[in-house]
Amino acid sequence: MTGRCCSATRVACCNSKKLPVLRLAAPRLSGTVRLGVVEEVAGGSLPSALGRFAALHPGVRLEVQIGVSAELIEQLNAGRLDVVFAKRPLGTSKGRLVWREPLVWVAADTFDLIPGAALPLALYRERSVSREAALAALQDGELTWEIVYTSPSLTGVRAAALAGLAITPLPASAVIAGLRILDAEEGLPRLPDLEFAIYEKARPHKAAAALAAALLALTQGPSRPTI
Repeated sequence: MTGRCCSATRVACCNSKKLPVLRLAAPRLSGTVRLGVVEEVAGGSLPSALGRFAALHPGVRLEVQIGVSAELIEQLNAGRLDVVFAKRPLGTSKGRLVWREPLVWVAADTFDLIPGAALPLALYRERSVSREAALAALQDGELTWEIVYTSPSLTGVRAAALAGLAITPLPASAVIAGLRILDAEEGLPRLPDLEFAIYEKARPHKAAAALAAALLALTQGPSRPTI
């Protein structure tokens, strides 16, 4: 037959033509998203991830606040923040768990514990998860201790430890050159693991939900935000 094409032939003809490639565009989002993060996750790859989110969603305005977990979660519950990335308060299970890591005692490489002397501590200010975990562990033991350095930031307590002024509890990933982990052989009590979680409002708006999803995707990749 001429001038006619069977169905199979027509399919073959269609398949031989170049079809346009469909690209799925990111949904158009707008509004303001207020993000609260603890210092332990505020560095590393998080700023670049926020930059990519902002470039992908130019209609969304990001406001980022650094703080301690308890205060950030309170602000979320009061409606002053939309998304919080923080350490879970001890004994709680709310939020979407992102990762766990050990909380460890650290001191300067040159620091020596003096038998019988009070243990000098560098701690976050009140209501810090790490502070509460450290004090609870010490109160269950027989060691004497004193708080000699208080700071609102990871940078501050870590600097105190580096200077040999005190020992401090840090997430294992926050231990840097010049610091060493103190183990049970040195008589210190074991500390609980830290749990980092993402918190959202009960009914987040679309832009806030998209940011929370982007943060989850970041931490579930080959490398999570470093401290």
